[in-house]
Amino acid sequence: MKIIIVGAGQVGSSLSINLVKEGNDVTLIDKSSDLLEGIADKVDLQTIHGNGAHPRILEAAGAHKADMIVAVSKSDETNMIACQVAYTVFGVEKKIARIRDLEYLNYENLFADESTPIDFTISPDLIASNYIKNLISNQGAHQIFNFSNEENSFVNIIYKAKDNLENSINYYQSACEKFNAKICAFIRDDKLFSIEDNDLLEDGDELLFICKKENIIDMAKIFNNVKHNKRIMIAGGGNIGKHLSESMSSNFQVKVIEANEDRAEYLSEVLDDVTIINADSSNEDILLEENIEHMDIFCALTNDDEANILSAMLAKKLGSKTVMSIINKSSYSDLVEKQEIDITISPEDLTMGALLTHIRKGSILKAHSIMHGFVELLEIEVRDNLDSKILGKNIEQINIPNNTILCCIIRNNDFIFNTSNILLEQNDRLVCLVSKKDVKQIEDLFE
Repeated sequence: MKIIIVGAGQVGSSLSINLVKEGNDVTLIDKSSDLLEGIADKVDLQTIHGNGAHPRILEAAGAHKADMIVAVSKSDETNMIACQVAYTVFGVEKKIARIRDLEYLNYENLFADESTPIDFTISPDLIASNYIKNLISNQGAHQIFNFSNEENSFVNIIYKAKDNLENSINYYQSACEKFNAKICAFIRDDKLFSIEDNDLLEDGDELLFICKKENIIDMAKIFNNVKHNKRIMIAGGGNIGKHLSESMSSNFQVKVIEANEDRAEYLSEVLDDVTIINADSSNEDILLEENIEHMDIFCALTNDDEANILSAMLAKKLGSKTVMSIINKSSYSDLVEKQEIDITISPEDLTMGALLTHIRKGSILKAHSIMHGFVELLEIEVRDNLDSKILGKNIEQINIPNNTILCCIIRNNDFIFNTSNILLEQNDRLVCLVSKKDVKQIEDLFE
């Protein structure tokens, strides 16, 4: 596939590297020659120095032959115009743009073909805010990923030995069956393992399971992981903090700490039922004054990784029950111990998952990037193609890569966990954990 990517920042560079490794023909455009050189040293791709919205630059990138353009530069306006030029001048069929300013997303007609032709908009701030809201609303979960129908969920819960007397995987698997759920795999020491009957869990294991969204809290109860969240403190009143506090204020007591005086004043005018504090969230006296020890959740959501880490660790030390922090740099999140910050959130990983859902071939309905991008959680639809390699066959008869973990088959929105003798039917959906290097093989198999 011929793909043009506009923007060589964190998301654009990671996406370029991944797509090149999968065998795609990628051209990367950016105004920074230094960023382009750094990526060109890692993988074999074409780079073009310039403005990705200019017709001349897009023509040099081969837009007349491109299957897709993904515009993820720092400028919303550049991203929108790049998609418009790619479609109007060169007829590029698929157009994806990252839009940071939520104001643009309030007007549905803005992205129609006759105005600004964009097929899919990706808003990192909105994605992150909704993801955090889901975690807070479903107490006890460490990660939650939704499938295409939003009713089924893939959940990560951390096993804590001190809270659980039992450590047999069979014991917990039996408990999950009561809710039509299943533990599919676990992560230990940053490695992914499939489930074996005689497995014994260790403190800190991350259990990955599938359940209905309505049963997430039931799953947390099995692992003594339920927490009753009512009081939330948010450090950072940017787009993510504003949107999160807006969406949570009707059911939770919300405080927002914002260091910028003008921004704090603005938030106090537009947010109802939210307490706004103009202060530094890493100031111990301020946190104590605002009763941090009574907070159920502390969310560090500024644009500064270092500030987020410091304020989250301080909030934990001072008594907040659960602390979450946005951390953009994976090197930082690797350094942070889980006992210091309960949940770290990578907007880059969340954005990458949203992009991959639209970039993957049509049979892949949903893609999530997990384990810093080394593994993808895929929901794949079985389609009635004349040359289908899988229709009417069982799992043993199709060439799924060895390291792939098949979690379940979803048929008529019901889970089928025992898949060994199931013949695949049209519209079945398979949920798989796939190593990054094997995704292309999975795409080709289900094409």
